[in-house]
Amino acid sequence: MKKRTWLKALVILGLILLLTACGTSDEDAKNEPPAEEPKTTEGSTGGILAGEVNPTVEQVEGDTYRYTLKNQTEQVKTFQFTSGQRFDFSLTNKNNEQAFLFSSIASFTQSMGEETIKQAEELKYEFDIPEADLEPGTYKLKVWLTPEEGPAFKAEAEHVVE
Repeated sequence: MKKRTWLKALVILGLILLLTACGTSDEDAKNEPPAEEPKTTEGSTGGILAGEVNPTVEQVEGDTYRYTLKNQTEQVKTFQFTSGQRFDFSLTNKNNEQAFLFSSIASFTQSMGEETIKQAEELKYEFDIPEADLEPGTYKLKVWLTPEEGPAFKAEAEHVVE
């Protein structure tokens, strides 16, 4: 009789654990920019925007760009990441159709990580736009941070393919 009671208790405990774990994945939402429109900057003048984290993207040379987050708040900002990916970017054509998405061709380590930006400091990422079969023309480059939670700090610039 005691064995039967213990067996029932273990089965119930197992079912509770199974049901608790179901439906807790949010992986699909990590590969797309957020639906809300966080701060967008294009051609920032570098002025002070007190109380905000200011995202910018600028062309360094050729197909090399720099995505910068400047902490203009009075607090240290820490971002948690669920993988080695820190940012993502896409190119959209004149019809606003996505022609390229970086995360669709890249691989990232599967380890937790974090980045911290102290007050008045910057976090910078340089990246190259890989050669893709894009038709010549002007594309909108959209870059955003990929933290586990919080805003994506989206920035935009033009990218010309000749």
